[in-house]
Amino acid sequence: MKILALSGSLRSASINSAVLRVISDLAPAAIEVRLYSGLGDLPLYNPDLEDAPPTVALQLRNEVAMADVLLIASPEYAHGVTGSIKNALDWLVAFQSFADKPVAVLNASPRAHHADAALRETLVTMSATLIEAASITLPLPSANIGDAELLAMPEIVSSLTGVLTKIQRTMKLLPEMKPYLASNLYIDSQHPTIVAQAAKLAEGCADEEAIAKRCFEFVRDQIKHSWDYRLNPVTCKASEVLIHGTGYCYAKSHLLAALLRANAIPAGLCYQRLTLDGDQPPFCLHGLNAVYLPQHGWYRVDARGNKPGVNADFCPPQEKLAFPIVHPLEQDLPGIDAEPLPAVVKALTEHKTVEQVYDNLPDIAATEQ
Repeated sequence: MKILALSGSLRSASINSAVLRVISDLAPAAIEVRLYSGLGDLPLYNPDLEDAPPTVALQLRNEVAMADVLLIASPEYAHGVTGSIKNALDWLVAFQSFADKPVAVLNASPRAHHADAALRETLVTMSATLIEAASITLPLPSANIGDAELLAMPEIVSSLTGVLTKIQRTMKLLPEMKPYLASNLYIDSQHPTIVAQAAKLAEGCADEEAIAKRCFEFVRDQIKHSWDYRLNPVTCKASEVLIHGTGYCYAKSHLLAALLRANAIPAGLCYQRLTLDGDQPPFCLHGLNAVYLPQHGWYRVDARGNKPGVNADFCPPQEKLAFPIVHPLEQDLPGIDAEPLPAVVKALTEHKTVEQVYDNLPDIAATEQ
């Protein structure tokens, strides 16, 4: 596996460059880590040069294309990313081979959270696949530390070795996870409002589980269930749910999946078949989510919104869903879907009011047609 490392600092004594060199030293034989040295030679990005990019920009693009993974470490200047790393990314915005490229981000200063958040948002907007598990903040005591000092710190060596391990693990899983990271018509995780809200929810979180919990609680508690509150309009797309602040369980699951995918956390849709009221027919589908957590695998969560008698929570590995299966004909539908069921989309797009949706809730029979 080839990793291209980009330091956002041009200083010869940069702690970010030192961290990347140490990772290269720690890499096992199966991983080649190469520190790119040409960022300072790149001219300022000019869209007029896209048809004939300068040689140094072509070299950067070629190296990015040949790399399996990008590893970026950048300092923070005035609450933002450095001009050198932003300029390099500008040269890659229109580069087709950058789309879906796996990227991990290292933060060498716990206080530099503004630049870290901004860099992540930029990468997600550029359609990179952020390897959240390998994107960490290092607890460094000082910025004036060199390679030898870093290698002498057991905690830092362990953290950086862990970064390589997590990159390897993610790359093995990535092909099967790709559908659960993709943006689509109804889980529109690349919509600007989704990207911005996802970045806001991820700020300050230590790992994927913390991000997933915060996204879950936001959708559960801040987005009102359409029928509980009798709120119009009827929403279906994740961005619509976020903008209007309301949605049926299905639509809320679309929003949660989009927020998780915008944070490069694999997420899918699950369904239950439940009685509509008590233990008697009629039945309807109920929408919820599954999120992939490295520590636990696929984990189901239900962000439909709590109320008396409903107390869903996020407490892996234990599932705490909104509704237990109690009736003989109720069931957890098998599988994890990357996109909404057609019957669900039909119910949310063909009916104009929440009352009309309630009178035409999808059931499993509709999904079998």
